[in-house]
Amino acid sequence: MSATAEITGHYIEIDGNRTFYDECGEGTPVVCVHTAGADSREYQYLLPELAARGYRGLALDLPGHSRSYPVDWEPHRSINQHAEYVWRFAQGVCGGEKPVMIGCSIGGCIAFDLVANHSEDFLAIVPMEGLAWGSPILPHPEELERPSWSTAWKPFLEFAAVESLGKPTLADEEKVKELWWQHQNCQQAGNGDIQGWAGHDVREQLANPACPVLIIKGADDFWVPELLINYSAELIGEQAEVAILPDIGHYPMFEDPPGLVELVDEFVKRRAG
Repeated sequence: MSATAEITGHYIEIDGNRTFYDECGEGTPVVCVHTAGADSREYQYLLPELAARGYRGLALDLPGHSRSYPVDWEPHRSINQHAEYVWRFAQGVCGGEKPVMIGCSIGGCIAFDLVANHSEDFLAIVPMEGLAWGSPILPHPEELERPSWSTAWKPFLEFAAVESLGKPTLADEEKVKELWWQHQNCQQAGNGDIQGWAGHDVREQLANPACPVLIIKGADDFWVPELLINYSAELIGEQAEVAILPDIGHYPMFEDPPGLVELVDEFVKRRAG
């Protein structure tokens, strides 16, 4: 039977930016980061499993995703922007305690960036379905940030929403931007995520991090070749381990939450004490 501990939602200010996160359980904090264009709901099944094993699960919405507004009303377009934001989130929420960090897809790329730049502030880091640099099978999507498949629908939503505001509110620039962003859905933020995926590279910064790193790949995930997963581990050195999960695709936290938590729990206790 799956764990059923209650998940509660919270807001925190990160650099003056309103940021949403889900929380579940008590104990060692585990910061969870979602995939491109998604949000904290990807971890709704994992958080209770973490709580059942004595962890405090924390899953945030990255800036511009779901209930977290973008910084200065612009999507992040680099993995490092996201990673620095996640690091500040962990500093603000974890009360000085070193957390475990789990990230999937662009969250996995964010995890590699944290290995490169902030490993001393984490108990362990777990990149899933991500690489140390931009995937060679993914083109840079900057030119697609404005959707081409339906050129009228998105502007219609934006202008219909903004232009139907009352005149006092229409004169409030921040309110206009807020309503405009609420009608973006995940198109612009998700595209910024993929731009970050395609452009990031921390290969030269990974050697000998201060914390252990568990790199996870679903065997059925075609986005991230196993050869490149192993190469990313080699760049880290003795602090890295690789786990290839049979019958799992690009979303281990969604496909097998109990199995993933068991794997991470064993790794943290064995390698990070």
